[in-house]
Amino acid sequence: MMRKNDLINYIHEKVRLPEEVKDDLRNVAEEIQVKKNHYLLREGRVPDYLWFIAKGSVRVFYEHDGKEITSWIYNKGRIVTAYGCFFSQKSSYDNIQCTEDCVLIRISYDKLQALYKRHPSMQAFGRLWMEEMVEGLDNFYKGYMFMSAKEKYALLLSYFPDVTQRVNLGHIASFLGISQETLSRIRRK
Repeated sequence: MMRKNDLINYIHEKVRLPEEVKDDLRNVAEEIQVKKNHYLLREGRVPDYLWFIAKGSVRVFYEHDGKEITSWIYNKGRIVTAYGCFFSQKSSYDNIQCTEDCVLIRISYDKLQALYKRHPSMQAFGRLWMEEMVEGLDNFYKGYMFMSAKEKYALLLSYFPDVTQRVNLGHIASFLGISQETLSRIRRK
């Protein structure tokens, strides 16, 4: 129950949640603990859940020409799923894998939709959360496209300061679109 409150507090920071909504969230949210390298989602599957990361970190990646390409890294206090496929309930192109042992709070698609129908405050949260996601992605990628490798690394560290202590350097290099050797040179400087 304690970790479920982390999710409730995250939502409550964005919208005021009446006690009834908090109780409903506690009833539908499930706390799970998973080990490093555990897959939350594999390509080709419909994402049934969104996960709030109470402890740990995960990466989202896809495979291209036999290589794993990390498209995003999420840390504690973030919500992760294969967003487009979760909301459309279609098969995912993404894999979601834990990069360290994790404690996650998950809510199924059906239960989230029921919360949206029952509670206007949850609808408001969903809208604000998506607006925040789109704004963050827009800001990140607009600047990201024109940055040097060193600038990309600095931007990643501004979002996730301890990423190098928690995520495999190969995954970080893939996310930045650089080789591991280039990442090592940047880190040495």
